[in-house]
Amino acid sequence: MTVQAADAAQVRHHLDPIEREMVELLQEDGRMTITALAKALHVTEVTARRKLRRLMRDEIIRVVATVDPFDVGYESPVIIGLKVQRTMLDEVARKVSELPQVRYVGASTGRVDLIVEVVVRTNQDLAEFLMNDLGRIEGIVDSETNLIVRIYKQTWHWGIREEEGRKRKKPGPRRGQGRTAAA
Repeated sequence: MTVQAADAAQVRHHLDPIEREMVELLQEDGRMTITALAKALHVTEVTARRKLRRLMRDEIIRVVATVDPFDVGYESPVIIGLKVQRTMLDEVARKVSELPQVRYVGASTGRVDLIVEVVVRTNQDLAEFLMNDLGRIEGIVDSETNLIVRIYKQTWHWGIREEEGRKRKKPGPRRGQGRTAAA
């Protein structure tokens, strides 16, 4: 998410119960077909398609492939904590976000102001990134680099909490679907 997207995220999106359930299903299997989504959500395919398009159009969700960097020859994933001049936080975040080696940038509380995830192939590439790429960005006061030596868990399935004052209902069959006179 870019700095501009983070600013836009201040405007919260309202998700109805079906959309929330759709997001959770896609977090488990991002390749679910519209037919499978519709069946799991007890809605028509038209409704499932319309809701999925809205979630993607509004950039609430993106369907992407994920990979363990070690499995594809990247031996130096790192988490970097940056201390920055407070008045330059957004500018530094924007410049760091533009670097191709950077996967994630987030403002943080605690000892550092920004948390940055970087993936490079070798320690030499990491040294070049730290000394040259980050070294050129005005406003960085200090950094703390943590080399990841093994990944134990990497997931994007964390569910969606309910909005305040709303109770979650599991979507049931819609009118004309899933029920017969014998049921």
